[in-house]
Amino acid sequence: MEVSKVHDISILHLFGEVSLMEMDRIETALRSFQNSNSKKILIDMASVDYVHYFVIKRLVKKASLFREDEGDIKLVSLKNEVKEMIRFTGADQFLEDYATISEAILSYLKPMGHDDRMYH
Repeated sequence: MEVSKVHDISILHLFGEVSLMEMDRIETALRSFQNSNSKKILIDMASVDYVHYFVIKRLVKKASLFREDEGDIKLVSLKNEVKEMIRFTGADQFLEDYATISEAILSYLKPMGHDDRMYH
């Protein structure tokens, strides 16, 4: 796992299989972001081959907690297998995903409550 930052957006770059052990490390990083008042999180999954079902459930819960605190967790660059697992669990109803980091960053920059059609 690597961490980078673009403006006020923290990006977690994950690799390989994401099991419950990795989720513990991810949650530690998320707590650190919260403690430093960093509420806009992207999880880059371009190099992730598999995500455990329980990890997805925990990410949904974490995203919900960030939203309560006026932040969010968004997923980026999902491989088809990972995207299918997220869809299978129903987490796609709670976690936004974007094809590129650039698109995800731009999603944080849009004013809240505005119609997306205004930006096309």
